[in-house]
Amino acid sequence: MMKMFDGYSRKIDYLRLSVTDRCNFFCMYCRTKDLCYERAEQLSKGEIFRIISAFKKLGIQKLRITGGEPFLRDDIFEIIEFAHSIGIENINITTNGWLDTEKIKKVIKSPLKSVNISLDTLDKEKYRFVTGIDGLDKVLTAIDKLRDHKRVKINTVLIRSVNLDEIEDLISFAKKRDVIIRFIELMPISIAKQIFEDEFVSKDEVIKRFKGIKEVSTKEVSAAKYYYVEDFDYTVGFISSVSDHFCKTCNKIRVSSTGVLYNCLFDKNGLNLKDFLDDENLLIKKMEDFVKTKKLIRSLKSDMPMFKIGG
Repeated sequence: MMKMFDGYSRKIDYLRLSVTDRCNFFCMYCRTKDLCYERAEQLSKGEIFRIISAFKKLGIQKLRITGGEPFLRDDIFEIIEFAHSIGIENINITTNGWLDTEKIKKVIKSPLKSVNISLDTLDKEKYRFVTGIDGLDKVLTAIDKLRDHKRVKINTVLIRSVNLDEIEDLISFAKKRDVIIRFIELMPISIAKQIFEDEFVSKDEVIKRFKGIKEVSTKEVSAAKYYYVEDFDYTVGFISSVSDHFCKTCNKIRVSSTGVLYNCLFDKNGLNLKDFLDDENLLIKKMEDFVKTKKLIRSLKSDMPMFKIGG
């Protein structure tokens, strides 16, 4: 099997693939209703298959399917099954958790390794404020139904006015259900730049709240750093994209829902893969060449909405 390296000899084996920029939520740090302008044409199922297939040949071992909200695609389970059928075993998905009973059953039966579910608060009113949706109960039900069958991770974006007073409750919630929780620093991307100065909470500010806390080493290349919190006898993850970036060990690339390959979430320029989908050898060559241009350290800000490049 081929292996893909960037210009700094980092092995690139993790693809984050956005399958749609549509979403049924309007999270305060991601998009507003006036941002839902006319969309460019989304990748078809066949185009997605060709892109996944080419990346598999380039040595991609981990696939994360993102959006928007990926479960809004009717063919999402066909995409998951296809990736698995060509030998990608580490397939994961990120969702807002707004899943009905039928979708939950399909997730359980699917080859998905893990399901990341966004949960920024355990308070119903605050949840509606953050997401624009009265959806907390439905999301909590999805977490409870999935946790016995899949590796469930909770993604919590730290927002000063929303959940700084809920850190302990959220850790207790995760421990009770034996699910992983990761606290994610707010990033100055698109509309989040408007609230960033007032709402940003750093990893260190949260860690200082606990007396007994120590970092846990892990072999896995990950954006998250994990800490054992003695107060809770539980391990908690932090993704500190702002205060302590992890660029030097980055092993990932991204494809937007319109088929543009980006080397970084913060990049403005990408490679339109749609231009090369009719010739797999050319597609693979173009992708390899583009990945060689990946920067060592990312830019600090981006105007690209998160739901456009894939969260």
